[in-house]
Amino acid sequence: MFRNVRTEPRKFSFQSRHLPELDDEWLQRKERIEQEVQGADGTTRRNIRMRRGSASSGSERLGRRTAQIKSSRWAMLRSALIAVGLVWLAWKGLQWVEKSDFSDVLKWMENA
Repeated sequence: MFRNVRTEPRKFSFQSRHLPELDDEWLQRKERIEQEVQGADGTTRRNIRMRRGSASSGSERLGRRTAQIKSSRWAMLRSALIAVGLVWLAWKGLQWVEKSDFSDVLKWMENA
């Protein structure tokens, strides 16, 4: 099959690391982790909290949220003002074109 290859190609053999019946070390590791989670006396479990900081983090989060809401409102207001300005410029441009010499060209295009 492989003519000019002097070494045999590597073969893949799948071995699951998640099945407990395959390895005794897996069971030992699982028991060790369960003992660590339960605590030293084995009756109470530790509460795991993934929060940063202290109790003031709630007020900091609220402050960040209000700042975010305020900035998003200003962004919407800015975009609305820009849109109104562009519509006004387009309207004035159309009025200028109708009053200028270009009106003959536009009328010719309407009749064509």
